[in-house]
Amino acid sequence: MDKGQDQPASASAEENLALIEGVLEFIQGNLNNIAKTWGTSSTQYIAARGIMEKYFDENLKKLKIDGEEEHLSLDDLLGKMSLDEKAS
Repeated sequence: MDKGQDQPASASAEENLALIEGVLEFIQGNLNNIAKTWGTSSTQYIAARGIMEKYFDENLKKLKIDGEEEHLSLDDLLGKMSLDEKAS
């Protein structure tokens, strides 16, 4: 029975990680599109970045990385990502 109880927790952790990765990719894609269209100093970019930063702060900021709790900014996480980095 213990084995069965471990599987849902593991699946839940994997689902949460997939959700976080999806949200970060969505944010990165949107900000890149807005920056290309209007520029990073535009009202549109600043407003979108503020909205996405607030969402990130409220929902995703506290992550456990390598067993330690680390508070990361949106810039930190996006800097560690690339759209070219896909799992094989």
